[in-house]
Amino acid sequence: MSTDFSNIQTANKATIKILWKNKAQETLTCHFNPEKYTITRTIGWQPQAIKGGDTPATEFTGGGPSTTQLTLLFDTSLESTATDVRSITKKLWDAARIETGGSDPIKTPPNVMFSWGTNWAYEAVITSLSEEFIYFNRDGLPLRSNVTIGLQQIKDDDSFGRQNPTSGAIEGDIYIVREGDRLDLIAARAYKKPGMWRSIAEFNGIDSPGSLRPGQRLIIPPAKR
Repeated sequence: MSTDFSNIQTANKATIKILWKNKAQETLTCHFNPEKYTITRTIGWQPQAIKGGDTPATEFTGGGPSTTQLTLLFDTSLESTATDVRSITKKLWDAARIETGGSDPIKTPPNVMFSWGTNWAYEAVITSLSEEFIYFNRDGLPLRSNVTIGLQQIKDDDSFGRQNPTSGAIEGDIYIVREGDRLDLIAARAYKKPGMWRSIAEFNGIDSPGSLRPGQRLIIPPAKR
């Protein structure tokens, strides 16, 4: 089945909105949609000993919060002027710290809202955050990083966990190579310019255009504006 590339310019990008209490909310738009995410939910069952029995009875003690872990790629290497990728991801690190100001005697980090298209909106708190720097310029300035973020649900939401609203090789996403794919064909579909296959190859560290294999993951970098 062929992939529809007609919505390249209007692809839904995941966002993280930081719900500050004492200042204006901020929205961080993800450079690339996550390739995958993991959802975990704990269910409370407490064993109750039964006199004379080997197997205890279980008592339901309530549902636990859903947690999500995902990795987001941020990249500034395609900008005309080198920009420290940390200037982009700083918003996330700020959201993992206690918010100052205001009259509330109990200080906490802000809530966040992770949204992806119209299918998933998830209000949560950040429970873990790590950043791996994977690409630098000649001066050692980090231009690309993977941010792994852990989120814990704080509100019930029937839309939580719906499927990824976009798939396929659209600009700014992950593309899974299929049998018979070539870089020039992928570039033609993503950018409508077959000659931009070199951008895909360079971004993904591909030395030989004929070395693609089915199942291989490619990042489709945004076209230089």
